[in-house]
Amino acid sequence: MKIINEFEEIIFWPKKRLDKDYVIQFLATKFEIDREYSEKEVNKIIDNYHMFNDIALLRRELISRKILSRTDNGSKYWKNNLDSI
Repeated sequence: MKIINEFEEIIFWPKKRLDKDYVIQFLATKFEIDREYSEKEVNKIIDNYHMFNDIALLRRELISRKILSRTDNGSKYWKNNLDSI
C-alpha cells in the first residue's frame, strides 16, 4: 500500500507502527538541524507534505518521537540531532 505519492505527499495516516515510523522519518527529512522554526513554519512544512488535513497529529508525532523539540510555550521548534544522542 502506497502511503506517500509521487509528489512526496503523505496520503493518509497509517495504522501499522512501521508505516507510521516511515512517515515520521520521511517528514523528519524536511527539517534542518541547527535551525529554529516558529509553529507557523512547522505547520507550513507539514502542510506541504501531507494530504489528509491533520497538521496537529503529525506535529505531535514529531514531538513525541523526539524528532522535534519545542519551547514550553510552543514559540520555537528545532530538529534534534539524533546522531549525537
